[in-house]
Amino acid sequence: MMTEPGLFATLPPAGLLLLGALLTALLPRGLRALPVIASPLAVLAVAWLLPDGAGAAHAWLDQVLVPVTVDATGRAFATIFALAALAGGLYALPRASTTELVAAQTYGAGAVGLAFAGDLLTVLVFWEVLAIGSTVVIWAAGTERARRAAMRYLQIHLAGGMILMIGIVGHITGGGANTLAALTADVDAGSWAAWFILAGVVINAGAPPFWAWVSDAYPEASSTGMVFLSAFTTKAAVLVLIRLFPGTEILVWTGIVMAAYGALYAVIENDLRRVLAFSIVSQVGFMVTAVGIGTPLALAGASAQAFAHILYKSLMVMAAGHMIAATGRRRLADLAGIGRAMPLTWAALLLGGLGLAAVPLTAGFVSKGVILSALGKDGAGIAWAALVGIAVVSTVYAALKLPMVLWGTHRIQGVGRGVGDPGVMQMLAMGFMAALVVGIGVVPGTLLGMFPASADYAVFTADHLITQIQLLAATAVIWFAAAPRLAPGRGTTRDFDWVYRSFLPRLAAEFAIHGDPLRSGLVRRIRHRIDFVMAGIFRIHGPEAPLARDWPTGGTVLGITVMLGLCLVVYYAA
Repeated sequence: MMTEPGLFATLPPAGLLLLGALLTALLPRGLRALPVIASPLAVLAVAWLLPDGAGAAHAWLDQVLVPVTVDATGRAFATIFALAALAGGLYALPRASTTELVAAQTYGAGAVGLAFAGDLLTVLVFWEVLAIGSTVVIWAAGTERARRAAMRYLQIHLAGGMILMIGIVGHITGGGANTLAALTADVDAGSWAAWFILAGVVINAGAPPFWAWVSDAYPEASSTGMVFLSAFTTKAAVLVLIRLFPGTEILVWTGIVMAAYGALYAVIENDLRRVLAFSIVSQVGFMVTAVGIGTPLALAGASAQAFAHILYKSLMVMAAGHMIAATGRRRLADLAGIGRAMPLTWAALLLGGLGLAAVPLTAGFVSKGVILSALGKDGAGIAWAALVGIAVVSTVYAALKLPMVLWGTHRIQGVGRGVGDPGVMQMLAMGFMAALVVGIGVVPGTLLGMFPASADYAVFTADHLITQIQLLAATAVIWFAAAPRLAPGRGTTRDFDWVYRSFLPRLAAEFAIHGDPLRSGLVRRIRHRIDFVMAGIFRIHGPEAPLARDWPTGGTVLGITVMLGLCLVVYYAA
């Protein structure tokens, strides 16, 4: 029996976060904690009060808009987005500027709006809210590097939004419905509109060849801003892929490439924040691969992995952010041993790394287990083997390299004695996320019960536990064998963004210097041709030229008579 849509089903829950952003901007600094904390809690409550099904529909330009549609997947994503906004807000309150907090709540509103969107045009609106909010979060860091990164980020995401809009408009004008029905069949049939929609979405997911924006922009945000960035954009893109492109085969291989690329770069990277940025791409690759498999269990695994990833990656970003903010250093070689000065912060980063490595009794063990089981049941042996290997590499940097380097015996120089764990508010935020990482790992039904396809999935089976323990043991052996080669250095790894950030500007500068003789010769030739033409015109039309002289009346009449005679001849001859 359908429930009549009420007020909550008429107004998108994202409006609560937008209201919180408005109040944060208007209230005095001492009161801004109220909307920062209350608005995510309100979204969380509304997400579970809304009945399943479509809310109120609105007619607009011959289209039907359904801003609120509730199902298990949307409710789960809205829940984790609200939790991320709450924890991120708690963490950011002592340090973040008002601009950053307002932008972060707007950013979260875009993600929550996508979780409940019931049609393509609503998706497009919240997609742009997501892009604008995240850009301002990066910009709010206030540094020149952050402003440049924000502008590059905005250009990429506006381009992705434009591609998405072209695809949606082409789909609707071509007779398609303005609904969130799966477009996999349209992709298989070669529909250009479906391909445009897919391309627009995977750009936000950090898929090749546009993945460099993650490692380019995220590390330049503030230590508080990166917490929000790690939670919303890529996971919102995964949600839209689940809605529109389940079972699209190209996503399987796209996800594997993402997972491998991010993991390998994270292992060799020396900048702590860039390690975490590359790790985001890698972990999203697991989700994209599961979406490409497209079975109900695989889609549940992708959703569960998105939920768990936000928890443990936010925890790692919070811990790393405090280490960097307290010391002013980002390179691992410069942060070696910092964990001894802030043991609770180091423990939070370690726990997040254990979750990423899918250690038993953590949320990552639950979510990645569902994905690998779905791959095994679908017969995708190559994809399963690839993700298992990538998971080993992920464990190397997340659970071994980062904690061991940051707890190393080397004592960092030039850091004041006052360096230690953060204040109460930030410790509360990290403790909240840590409790969720462990809580889901101990009671996996709290997460898997959100999705019907995975509600009966058995996590603590002997096969699953033994397999994971063997992988962890093999990873430990690999680490201790390769540790000397993986010691943090002081170099900078180059990604694809180096092409447009460094190579092309340098090439243009070199051309400007060495290409001057060629350019000057070309300009001289062009000017010579122009002068030649103008001289010819001047000889005919100049002040002393024949066409500029006064003609006698008789000559003029004779000329006109001859021209009329020629016209008559031509006319009668025709």
